[in-house]
Amino acid sequence: MKLNLSKMLVFVAATLLSFLPATVAYGESALTNMVIYDEQGREIVPGGYVTITEDSKGTIHYTPDDYRRMVRMGANFQVIRTTLGKLGGWHGKGEDPAYLAQLDEMVRMGKEAGLRTIFKMVVYDIRPFGDAEWDAIYHNTGGAQDTLIAAWSKIWKRYKDEPSVFGYDLLNEPQHGLDPDNERCCREQLLPTLRRLADAMHAISPNKWALYQPLFCKDVGGGLNQFQPIREAFGRERVIYAPHLYSMDIAVMNQMLDRYLREAALSKAPLLIGEWGPSTTLDADTDPKKQQRYTQVYQATANAIDQHGVGAIKAWFCGTRSWHKSPKRNTLFTWAIFSDTNAVGHVERKYITDVLARPRPLAVAGHIERFNFDFATRTLDVKLQPDATHSNTEFFVSADRFYPEGFRIEVGTGLTLALKPGAQELSQLNSADVINRQQANQIKWKADSQHLVIKQWVLKSPTLTVKILPLKERP
Repeated sequence: MKLNLSKMLVFVAATLLSFLPATVAYGESALTNMVIYDEQGREIVPGGYVTITEDSKGTIHYTPDDYRRMVRMGANFQVIRTTLGKLGGWHGKGEDPAYLAQLDEMVRMGKEAGLRTIFKMVVYDIRPFGDAEWDAIYHNTGGAQDTLIAAWSKIWKRYKDEPSVFGYDLLNEPQHGLDPDNERCCREQLLPTLRRLADAMHAISPNKWALYQPLFCKDVGGGLNQFQPIREAFGRERVIYAPHLYSMDIAVMNQMLDRYLREAALSKAPLLIGEWGPSTTLDADTDPKKQQRYTQVYQATANAIDQHGVGAIKAWFCGTRSWHKSPKRNTLFTWAIFSDTNAVGHVERKYITDVLARPRPLAVAGHIERFNFDFATRTLDVKLQPDATHSNTEFFVSADRFYPEGFRIEVGTGLTLALKPGAQELSQLNSADVINRQQANQIKWKADSQHLVIKQWVLKSPTLTVKILPLKERP
C-alpha cells in the first residue's frame, strides 16, 4: 500500500498540535494567529457589548447618549443581534422596512461614537424553532438555507461599502437538527452550512470578516460539553472563530478557553469570544456574597482572555425589563448588565460592569506582546513593539471608576505623565531628555471617551512597556 507523504505530514502535525499547551503568554502562543488589524494597519483588540433590537416587551431604541456610555465603558465594538424573521429570512415571514431603518440608525450612532459594528444572526423571533427548523437550514429543506442567505444578503449588500461595519456572525448558537449526534451534525451539517454562508458573504463583501460559532449542545447542560468541539479546519480566509464563554467554574472556563485557542489555530483564524461572562440570577442583585462571587469569576475570566490578547463581547447592553427561566434552573436569570426596568438601562450591575470597564489597549500602532490589568493594584501593564509608520495607539482608561484620585502613565523607563484630579490635560512628572519630551507631546487625554491616545511613536526602542496606575496609592 502506497502512503501519501503530504497527508501523513499533515496528520502528524495535527496530532502534535493537539498536545501543545494553550496556556502560554500572549505573543508567545504557537497555537493561533489571533492578531486582527484595522484599516490603518493597527493591531486591535475588539471589545464591547451586544446591542439587542428587541426583547419580550418590544422594540429597543438606543440613543447617541447610550453609545457614548458604551464607549465610556470600554467599548470599541457593538454586536447587533439581528433577527432572521424581520429580514424575511423564514417562510411566512416578510421583510420589515422599519427594522432595516432601525439597523441603519444603530450603525450610524455606533460609527459616530467611534464603534465598529458586527451583525449577529439569531432566530429568536421565529416560533417554534427547534430540531426540525435547524435541520431544514442544514439540508436546505424547502429552500430554508437559500432563504437564510437571501436574508443575510440584504445586510451584506446594504453595508458592503460602510467601513464601520466590520463583519457578520453567521449563525448564533446553532443547534443540532433531527440527527441528535452532535459531532456528526457539526461535521456534516453545520460546517458545510457555515462555509456556504461565508462564501456567499465574501462574494458580496470580500473585505469583511465572517464569524463562525461551534454547535450549541442544548441537551448536555453547561460545562466543557456545552459547545461541540470543532475538529477540522474551517478552510476559508478572513474568518474569525467566535465561540461563547459562559462558566461560573473558573477551572472549566480556563479549559474551555484553552480548547477554543486550539480550535482557532486549526483554522489559522483569530479568536474572538463572541459572548462572555455567566448570566446573572435574580437574587444576585440583593446578595453581597453572590455579587462577590460574580466579581471573582468575571475578573478571572477577563484576566484569562487578556492573557492571550483575545477580544471579547459582553451580552447585553440593556435593562432588565424581562427575566428568563430555564427548565433546568430554579431561578430567573438575565444577561443584561443594567438592573433597572428601562429598556436600554441605566443602573449598572457594578459587581459586573466594573470588570467589563477595566483599562485595556484598544488599538496599537505596532504589536502587543502582552497585557494585563491587575484589579488589586489598579495597574494596566502592556508590553508592545511600537511601529512609527502607523499612528494613534489608543488605550481605554476608565478614570472615573478606577482613578478618581488621578493616574500616571509610565512609558518606557524615562517618561512619566499624570492626569491629576480635575485636570483635562496630562502633565509631565519627570524632567525627561529631548526624545522623551518629544514623545510626551504626542500623548493626549480624551476626557469624553476616556481614551489615552499616543498620536505617534517617537521612542525607537524595539519593545516598550506602558503602565497606567494610580497617581498615589490609597492608604
